[in-house]
Amino acid sequence: MGRPPRALITVRLAVRTESTTSPERQIAECKSFCERRGWDVVGVARDLSVSATAVPPWKRPGLSRWLDDRAPEFDVIVFWRLDRFVRRVSDLHQMITWAERHGEKGLVSATEPFDLTSATGKAMATMIATFAQMEAHAAAERVASSRAHLLTSARWGGSSPPFGYRTYAKDGARYLEINPTTADIVREAARRVIDGEPVNAICRDFEERGVPSPADTYQRNKSGKDFVWYPRTLKGILTSPTLLGQKTRSEDVPGKKYKQRVLVHDQDGLPVRMAEGVLDQETFDRLQDTLTDSASPILRRSADPRTPLLNVIKCGGCGKNLQLHTTRKRRKDGTYRVTERIRCLSRVGSPACPGYVFRPEEEIITPVLGMLVRAVGATPVTRREYVQRAKTSGELKHPPFDVHEDHWQFVPVGTTFAERWRSMELTEIGKDLIRAGITVRCHPAERGGHVLEIPEDFREQHAKSLAQSRSHDGRAGTPTASPGDSRPREALSSRSPSRSNTPSGSAATDQEPRP
Repeated sequence: MGRPPRALITVRLAVRTESTTSPERQIAECKSFCERRGWDVVGVARDLSVSATAVPPWKRPGLSRWLDDRAPEFDVIVFWRLDRFVRRVSDLHQMITWAERHGEKGLVSATEPFDLTSATGKAMATMIATFAQMEAHAAAERVASSRAHLLTSARWGGSSPPFGYRTYAKDGARYLEINPTTADIVREAARRVIDGEPVNAICRDFEERGVPSPADTYQRNKSGKDFVWYPRTLKGILTSPTLLGQKTRSEDVPGKKYKQRVLVHDQDGLPVRMAEGVLDQETFDRLQDTLTDSASPILRRSADPRTPLLNVIKCGGCGKNLQLHTTRKRRKDGTYRVTERIRCLSRVGSPACPGYVFRPEEEIITPVLGMLVRAVGATPVTRREYVQRAKTSGELKHPPFDVHEDHWQFVPVGTTFAERWRSMELTEIGKDLIRAGITVRCHPAERGGHVLEIPEDFREQHAKSLAQSRSHDGRAGTPTASPGDSRPREALSSRSPSRSNTPSGSAATDQEPRP
């Protein structure tokens, strides 16, 4: 007689209201269902304030941990209703595929009569998921319609008002009006920029005078932190059409992860006005022309990240990311002298950071890659595989989840980290390190030099993230270097790997794609 099935209960709730089923009730009914079936409950995955439409099961904080590392510990996933589990038909199909690949696990609703281990049950589940998706789509359309109406009205939708304004209540809604204190700051900054003063100099003057920054204004300095004026923040304020009293909205930039602010227009195609302008149109236009002229095309930042090992190299003083900065000084003959340095993102002169500055090649790339090779270069790369327990002829008569003793195993792929990195571009090496959770605290040589921070489970982190990236973009193998980039290859080949320096319990891994 096989052991009883092990059940994982999962509960999810986007917004808790009087009409929704509480997580406690969901758990209680799922446990009663498991008791009637004779199943052992091994855990409960809770995901509250999580939308099933926006977040699939394998990305939810609570459930994702069970679906990955703890998959061998359960045989069936139990949920109160299918719409508590998924609201997209595609998500359901991916979860069914995942269950089949990981020991033919069961997916069961405690309140709906179907069995997802059968073809009929799968068809019924797909039909229910289709209706759930239609309901979610209808709700999203209602919300979008309400937001569109609010966007084209003079009402303020919420959150912090633009710098230079404040909110006031009227007829149960909120509207914007000029804030005399912050508006005077904006007008002073605009006047000084038009007169030719650099934005950086204005920020330093504001700090010396103790002028409250936008962060101080919005958060009212509840934390007691001394916020500062950043040139990028001030420039964003001065270039915003909200200074004319016009409403803007956030819009995705195609192919980019960030958003941009664009004007909102009414039915006649005119900008929606939400308040009196802090600046008049003529002053605003002169301000934009001055800012555009001061930003020479040769000084504009590239849209592509140029910092080597970005998000890996950290400032040893404050822990923030280090970033490549390029300065160009014009010579008398019209040419430019270009200087590249890697420094902390903290504002220059900030008391929170010592302001370390490094030369990219000599002080960051070469020494960091050398440290990595000595520390983990000899570590073998492995692949993580999900192994199902073999069934005997007698066990095949029982449901699949009655007999599983599944587990993960790591299989060497026949290469080491150093060998893998020799065929990769520097950018791809950085992605590998991010997947593994490896960072480098960078200090000048006189302050002790760089310090590698390698987590004990870096091989598991590398395996999970690499598998996700491969499953998302369809890549079948390891990224390879382009023939024109030999810098990382040269840096790595100049140092031979050393097994004695490899951290114990550390090895790179790979795995099959998750759902």
